[in-house]
Amino acid sequence: MNPFLLLAMLGLVALAPACRPSSESGSAPPATPPTTPPPSSIPPREKASPGGRGIIEGVVRLAGTPPPPALLDTSPSVASACGEQVPERSLTVGEGGALAHVVVSLAEGAALPAEGITPPAAVLDQKKCSYDPPALAARAGTTLEVRNSDPVMHNVRAVAGAQSVFNVAMPLEGMSLRKPLPATPGTLQVKCDVHPWMRAVVRTFDHPYFTTTDTQGRFRLEVPEGSHTLVLWHPRLPEASRPVTVKTGETVRLEQSWEVGALR
Repeated sequence: MNPFLLLAMLGLVALAPACRPSSESGSAPPATPPTTPPPSSIPPREKASPGGRGIIEGVVRLAGTPPPPALLDTSPSVASACGEQVPERSLTVGEGGALAHVVVSLAEGAALPAEGITPPAAVLDQKKCSYDPPALAARAGTTLEVRNSDPVMHNVRAVAGAQSVFNVAMPLEGMSLRKPLPATPGTLQVKCDVHPWMRAVVRTFDHPYFTTTDTQGRFRLEVPEGSHTLVLWHPRLPEASRPVTVKTGETVRLEQSWEVGALR
């Protein structure tokens, strides 16, 4: 055979695979897209509540017939907005002797872990020429918000013992300001220099384990598991202490009552 013809035949054989179609249509099959798994039908797990804590719930009452609230004379300059008299609010007693504005706290609160416990904000309002509430609790070193809901000028002066904490005028209705509280826990007396019948008291603590009773005399306090001493304070009654043992996840209920004869 002619050697040149033999070489030509071998070349055609070598090229044949490269010319073979890869499919009947003459094009490569499309790549299969990756499969996206369906979203999980399992709902996200809720955050667990802090462990090692329980609840103390209670009701505070005044036993006996409370004295009627004294009526305090105002001044002609505010009579149109606040009336000629306002009730003295240091003692607020509801149905069944329910005692409002009692400060409830743990005696050993400063030695307990405070992570995750946020006490309510301390807000003192001026309404109808009275402080509302007349007694409240706050965390020492935080801030006290003071509001003026009256269309008259007030002056807010807070003192701790003989030391002045702040003294500010609030001439406009709707005004609000925030003032720092002393870092050392204690009791602040709040007064209005323009209207001397206006008075309130603020109890401060170096821990978050405190609250106050509502108008129905009720309170609720979340505390760590263990044995505690519950302290109940009212500006016109003797301080009371109650031992209480709390277990994780449980609610302990108690009642506190003062006789009306204990009023100061």
